[in-house]
Amino acid sequence: MEPADHPRPSPQPLAYLSYLTATVDDVREKVAELGGYTRLLGPEASKAGTFKDPADAAALLASRALLRLLLARELNAEPLATRGLEITRHCPGCGVADHGQPRHRRRAVSLSRTREMVMAAVAPAGVLLGVDVERGPALSAKGIFPGFDDAVLAPGERAAVAAAARPDALRLALFSAKEALLKAAGVGLAIEPASFLVSADPLGPPAGWTPVHTPGVDSGPVYLQPVDTGAGHVASLACTAPLLLERLDIGKLLGQ
Repeated sequence: MEPADHPRPSPQPLAYLSYLTATVDDVREKVAELGGYTRLLGPEASKAGTFKDPADAAALLASRALLRLLLARELNAEPLATRGLEITRHCPGCGVADHGQPRHRRRAVSLSRTREMVMAAVAPAGVLLGVDVERGPALSAKGIFPGFDDAVLAPGERAAVAAAARPDALRLALFSAKEALLKAAGVGLAIEPASFLVSADPLGPPAGWTPVHTPGVDSGPVYLQPVDTGAGHVASLACTAPLLLERLDIGKLLGQ
């Protein structure tokens, strides 16, 4: 059974979006202190066994544990209550329920992962939420696949990339932004990323939310915010409301 909802005191309760990024190694270390992935995730931990590459399995476990730990904090539950949180999943492409967009009945939730870094976010129920983290070109040149510009970039973005000092970094930052926006819309890559324009500078310093008209969302713009992850990765937040942001680290998440 999930804990009762006791939001922290605030002039506008829950009018914020909490998020964090962490390395896979840092999450594994913190989870080990709590008894390991099986204790925190329960049967969900077995999903890692479907991956051939141990790095992919480790990233899956870290991302799902991070989301559950963040959700537990937002519900004022103890970290060890994470396995009891009812997170369902839906893949818009195949309809299978063991992967795809996570859902919770009392919060909007989203997560993303690479082999080295994971990201999670929780916001009030009723908004649409998406996050994405991508390996930067220094870690993986494979992110820029043949035909990338035609598949991912709108014409105006192609011109910006052509003039950029770091074109591959801008390409991946735009891809991350579009992934987050399309996750928030709930359509994933069923919508072609090249079909819409991200006018914000995803490589610039975070300067507040930028509205982006996103396919699949008819109620208004989706707001975009780039996330500074340090060297090696690019990341993005997308939400249908320009909420106050609360960035956590893995230690603060666990009250350390």
